[in-house]
Amino acid sequence: MGSWTIDVTTEPGVLRLKLVGRFAVQEMTRFVDEHNRCIDGFGVRDYLVWADLTELATLSPECSKLVEDAKRYSHARPNFRGSAVLIATPTIALQQRRTSTEAGVSETELVSSDPAELREHLRRVCPSVYPPGASSRDLGTSARRPSKPEAR
Repeated sequence: MGSWTIDVTTEPGVLRLKLVGRFAVQEMTRFVDEHNRCIDGFGVRDYLVWADLTELATLSPECSKLVEDAKRYSHARPNFRGSAVLIATPTIALQQRRTSTEAGVSETELVSSDPAELREHLRRVCPSVYPPGASSRDLGTSARRPSKPEAR
């Protein structure tokens, strides 16, 4: 069973999400609906996405398509500035890169197991939301490193 959290208050202008476990289509559909509702809540304000997928199990093709749909929804907003996807396994990295390409966000999304690299990416794509030198509170601190290096 999969679970998810979405936080839009800890980091102003950053939609923070965490997916854990193995998702059924119905669970992923509920997540995508909430994801889209939170994105709409930004109105016209610029926003970034931080996705912690370090505890996510491999997605089924149907769930992977739903993630692609969520990325496409975000990318269609003129105030979307970019995303950072924290991963712990090469399989999740490959799935996320594929959904990014299909959804059209690959130019503004970074998939990595390195939280510092992801924070720098967010600073680069949208300094108005995530200015250089800004503290990121706990962004990415719960990440665990993969047991072997991911393929890039």
